[in-house]
Amino acid sequence: MTKPNSSVSAWGRSLLALAPMFLAMGICWVADRRGDSAEFYPLSSFPMYSKFDARTYVAYLKSADGQPLPTVPTVSMVSSQLKKRYGDALDDLKKDYKGSHFDWTVEQKKAAGLATLVYLRDTHAPGAFANGKLKGVKLVDVRIYLKDGKLIREEQEIAQLD
Repeated sequence: MTKPNSSVSAWGRSLLALAPMFLAMGICWVADRRGDSAEFYPLSSFPMYSKFDARTYVAYLKSADGQPLPTVPTVSMVSSQLKKRYGDALDDLKKDYKGSHFDWTVEQKKAAGLATLVYLRDTHAPGAFANGKLKGVKLVDVRIYLKDGKLIREEQEIAQLD
């Protein structure tokens, strides 16, 4: 009676256990080679960050004396929420102004900035504004884009609460 080779059967069991993983990797690799679906989740390495716009913007708050304010401790809002609120207000102005808000003047964007600051004061964080604590707070719009191969950053104070 011969004894089965235990190292071969253990190796075979390991290979069999890993087969589904290798099969899934192979399917993803083949699908990625098609090119048309490579940018879509779950086949893209970084689906949220795989393509960048030519220009973008961020928004932040400044105190009356020009110091940047951290949004979470100041108004209990993360900066991405502030940008979204401001962006939604800019979108609301598209019916009044033609083109992209990237091409608008400070005056054209002012209503969106004021709407954002009023929302913070009246709805989102009224306690932060109590007793004039944030008197003169400003909303700053920062535009970031490529021009002639260089990264350009432009800051504009859009609105201020008195």
